[in-house]
Amino acid sequence: MSTYIINWYWTIALIVFIHWFTIFLQDTSTLKTDLMSWLVLLIAPLFWPIVLPISSWELNRKYIKNLLP
Repeated sequence: MSTYIINWYWTIALIVFIHWFTIFLQDTSTLKTDLMSWLVLLIAPLFWPIVLPISSWELNRKYIKNLLP
C-alpha cells in the first residue's frame, strides 16, 4: 500500500515538474541562468501535496469573495 502511495506521489511530482518546467521555459521575464529560479523549479514539485490544496483554497476564497457583493 505504501509503495502505491509513493509511486503516485512521484508520478504527480514529475507531472507538476514537467508542467512548471515548460512554463518556466516560456517565461521571458526570468533569466534562465538564475540559480534561485532553477532551485525553486526543482524543489517546488516535491511540496505539491501541501501547496496544491492551499493554492486551491486561496483561489476558491478569492472567487467566492468576488461573487458576493
